[in-house]
Amino acid sequence: MNDEELKQLLSRREGAPAEEARQRAVAAAMAAFDEEHAHEKTASQTQGNADSERLTPDRTSQGSKIMNLFTASSSPLQRWVYSGLASAAVLVLGVFITTQVPWQGGMDTPPVNETALKGGDATRAARDSALEEAVASAAPRIELQVEESSRAFSGSRANVVTPESSAPRPKLNSRAAADAATSRAEEVIVTGMKRAPAPAMAAAASPLEGIVAPGYQDSGRDRFTTADANPVKRVADEPVSTFSIDVDTAAYSFVRRMLNQGVLPQKAAVRVEEMINYFPYDYPLPTGREAPFSTTVSVLDSPWKTGNKLVHIGIQGFELQGAQPRSNLVFLLDVSGSMNSPDKLPLVKQSMALLLSRLQAEDTVSIVVYAGAAGTVLEPTPVKEKQKILDALNRLQAGGSTAGAAGIQLAYQVAESQFVEDGVNRVVLATDGDFNVGIHNPEELKGFVERKRDAGVYLSVLGFGQGNYHDALMQQLAQNGNGVAAYIDTLGEAQKVLVHEATSALFPIANDVKIQVEFNPQTVSEYRLLGYETRQLAEEDFNNDAVDAGDIGAGHSVTAIYEITPAGSDSAVYEPSRYREQAAAGSGKGSEYGFLKLRYKLPGEQDSKLISRPIRIDADPADAAQLREARFASAVAGFGELLRGGKYTADWNYSDALQLAQANRGDDPYGYRAELVQLIRKAEVAQAM
Repeated sequence: MNDEELKQLLSRREGAPAEEARQRAVAAAMAAFDEEHAHEKTASQTQGNADSERLTPDRTSQGSKIMNLFTASSSPLQRWVYSGLASAAVLVLGVFITTQVPWQGGMDTPPVNETALKGGDATRAARDSALEEAVASAAPRIELQVEESSRAFSGSRANVVTPESSAPRPKLNSRAAADAATSRAEEVIVTGMKRAPAPAMAAAASPLEGIVAPGYQDSGRDRFTTADANPVKRVADEPVSTFSIDVDTAAYSFVRRMLNQGVLPQKAAVRVEEMINYFPYDYPLPTGREAPFSTTVSVLDSPWKTGNKLVHIGIQGFELQGAQPRSNLVFLLDVSGSMNSPDKLPLVKQSMALLLSRLQAEDTVSIVVYAGAAGTVLEPTPVKEKQKILDALNRLQAGGSTAGAAGIQLAYQVAESQFVEDGVNRVVLATDGDFNVGIHNPEELKGFVERKRDAGVYLSVLGFGQGNYHDALMQQLAQNGNGVAAYIDTLGEAQKVLVHEATSALFPIANDVKIQVEFNPQTVSEYRLLGYETRQLAEEDFNNDAVDAGDIGAGHSVTAIYEITPAGSDSAVYEPSRYREQAAAGSGKGSEYGFLKLRYKLPGEQDSKLISRPIRIDADPADAAQLREARFASAVAGFGELLRGGKYTADWNYSDALQLAQANRGDDPYGYRAELVQLIRKAEVAQAM
């Protein structure tokens, strides 16, 4: 047929149908209808919606009749009471129904979540398989759902009888079943979500997996490693103290969050060394590049125990000069259901966007996400294509369980595919730490991270959220991955960690940094290390280059504080021993409290280097600035000790910590120290959990 013939056909006017033909068609339709519904005339089940009886005048008047029984002979006051109770019941019922409607999530743009993780062929294969299975099983599922719904309804309503097994059930023809199944399957694959069931079928529908209500907060499940505070030790029994340095700051941020909520943090969440090292200190910079950091030692009186001294050991890393090394970063982002909260995934997106501002145009960024599965949502992309990276971040949505192990493995594969020689290769993990699927052996996962670290790909961990926060695992992963562990509770904290201190977090200048102090029994009777409980090493580990330790980034400062009891002081915890051999007098070391040694490796090297110096009795702070920094660090340390119960701070209290911190705030360009002062005030009135 050509175009002219088609036009003629379309222009023809059909005549009106004959009256006799119309009557035959109507009669045939009615006969077919009667035949199709003949069984309903004898069926025992009521017509209409099986989940609700039909509305009739008799039904709607039932409630009025019941109320009349109560009010007919009641006084006006009683009628007011009955009316008020009825109104309250209606209000409560309305609130209950509202809160039970499942949240359906935003549908503005196709999000990236659990079901959208398998790109390319894997996506098409999963889609085709889901369509085939859905079409094959659509009708049986619908029949089963209607049957179960009817059965549940008949159990609660005495006047409804379950239909006999011989009665025909409502069915979909094959075309309708296929269309319905296709619609459902495509909806799950594209959006990762299911529509909420209709109210009439809500009781019979299965719960929606992977959908979490807005503001989700699983309270009471924060997990921390419990470690007792370091005890006081006798120098005569154990003169050597060895530990790994720690530049993590997660504990301080978590403590701040809890205090801002008006409650004291659990003691296990308070790591004193992380609170001290949250703050930058004005230590002298290295004088040359032969050593990556400088060391400062100062001794001052203990603010909480008369007669004791505090030995401050400060380490300051050098700042990067000139162009920074090229970076190959993989953002490994948790998009599981537990991340569906304003302080989790949305804050993750904002934080990663801030980090982009600190990278160079030729650096590359990849994005790997994980929920019930793991997948790459952004292949390695140069930072100069910033908008493309931001668009990939903005498409992310939370949903599903947490297959963290699979995500980490994929992230390392992507990082290795873009490995930069003499550059920075790092996976940045952002999560609440809730690894609830896919990890059968956490030790195996930590071993995997350690092997990748030795191959040159490091791991940093950023924690988000509260109520489901798995601090213990995150700390272990960061330690094994030669990275930092930070807790991001606000956008301001993200700016501190990923903007102001970006070079420290990304560019290591020294690996496996260990500290060992040997105390002089002639001048020191007792000592105690404040914090670093989870970083303790055996004495023999100090010279063993195979033992892993902490890393220092460019510009990082690290502080360690010992509280010591000078020999002969009345402030000693232990009683003098009658038979214990005393140190020989006249050893020539009477001017030293001890001897400090530090070991470290330059990045990429296997053999460690050694720095050492004595801790002199007269090692007073060199100037007023160092004295101020030491006193402020003492205030932070004392505050941390109080939050852990104040076992070793005697009568010293929050007011004393506040006074010491206020008097030694010094230069505070970002307001970090002013914030500490406010937190101490809040701790004074906070409630215990």
